[in-house]
Formats: sequence, structure tokens, C-alpha cells
Amino acid sequence: MIRSRLVAPLLAALLLAACQKTPDPPSSIQAPPGLGDRVRVLSADAMVIDGRHVRLSNAYAPQGVPDARCWAEAAAALQAVEWVRGKVRDARAVAIEPVGGFDEFHRELAVVSFDGVDLGQSLYEAGLAGRRTDAPNGRFSWCDPISGRAAGAPVVNTLLDPGRR
Repeated sequence: MIRSRLVAPLLAALLLAACQKTPDPPSSIQAPPGLGDRVRVLSADAMVIDGRHVRLSNAYAPQGVPDARCWAEAAAALQAVEWVRGKVRDARAVAIEPVGGFDEFHRELAVVSFDGVDLGQSLYEAGLAGRRTDAPNGRFSWCDPISGRAAGAPVVNTLLDPGRR
């Protein structure tokens, strides 16, 4: 009987403590980088951002399987997609600036920026995409034997050197 008189108040105190809300973390703690579920990368130049289907207006990245027209394009697409996914993982903010118009799959054409840096321009400078404006029909031919000398071509050696990102 004495034992139950001691256990009941102790159990009540433990239950009350467990039900109390834990305090929110201080606002000075920054969230880890990454955009979580806000950005889904479909290809290096196409993604879904906050439910909006977007295609980069200022870069044309190689297409992966099954849309690649040669093995070189498929291999380049893998590298470009992984590079973009790394940017998404490291970013804290994303911005979409529509330029007007849609691609053939009705994705909105836009300039996309991660943490204020233009993704299309960064892809081009990294040698992972061509410029839409320099290529016929807005597409760069990744499979042509002389594509390295074509207008809008990225610097090909960056595609072959995984150490330069």
C-alpha cells in the first residue's frame, strides 16, 4: 500500500513531464543547406520547383537515356544531372524568373537561380551545357563529330575531367 502511494505520484509526474512541449530551437541556428522536396531534378535543364515544371531558358543540357542520340550525350547527361543535384543539395534559396513561353512539353521557360547564382550560366561555364541562343532550334548537337567547334559549344575537356566541377 505504501509502495502504490509512492509510485502513483511519481508516475503522474513522469507523464506530465513527457507531455510538456519541448521548446523551439533558437532562431540563431541556421537550417542545413539543401532545398529538400522543393526541387526535383528531371534533367540538368528541366526540373519541378515548388510544383512548377520549369526548363532553363538560357542553357541546353545533354539528354539522358532514352532521349540521348548517342552514348556520349547519355554519359554527359549523367554528369550534368549529378552536378545540378549537388547544387540543389547545397542551396538554401531558389528563384525562378520566367522569360515567357514554354518548351515542347509545356514546361515554363525561365532563368533559375540557386542562392542568387544563375544555374544555366553556371552549367555553361562548367562545360555541362550549351547555350540555347547559339544553337539551331535552341538545341546543341552533342553527337556531331565537330560539335566541339560548333557555336555555343561548351569546353569539351571539362566533360572528360571529373576533377573540375
